[in-house]
Amino acid sequence: MKNWKPRFFTIWTGQAFSLFGSSLVQFALVWWLTVTTGSATVLALATLVGMLPQILLSPFAGVVVDRTSRRLVMLFADGTTALFTMLLAFLYATGQAQV
Repeated sequence: MKNWKPRFFTIWTGQAFSLFGSSLVQFALVWWLTVTTGSATVLALATLVGMLPQILLSPFAGVVVDRTSRRLVMLFADGTTALFTMLLAFLYATGQAQV
């Protein structure tokens, strides 16, 4: 590939914004749970639950990415994250989000 830099940095920038947005959502959710309940236990559990997928899936993710299309893996991961974020926003907006 002759001019790979623009394509690489476009994908890299998109992923950086995606990871930043996901981290903000996770932080906001943990903060909301803590403020709503006032419990340090809920804070610790919410943080643990937020980190658990990364801890459990990371050892296997490299194998999956190496054996499948990286593009499809990124689309699936970002799409799933966006879907659950929209679901959570919907539940919160309609007053159905509960601790």
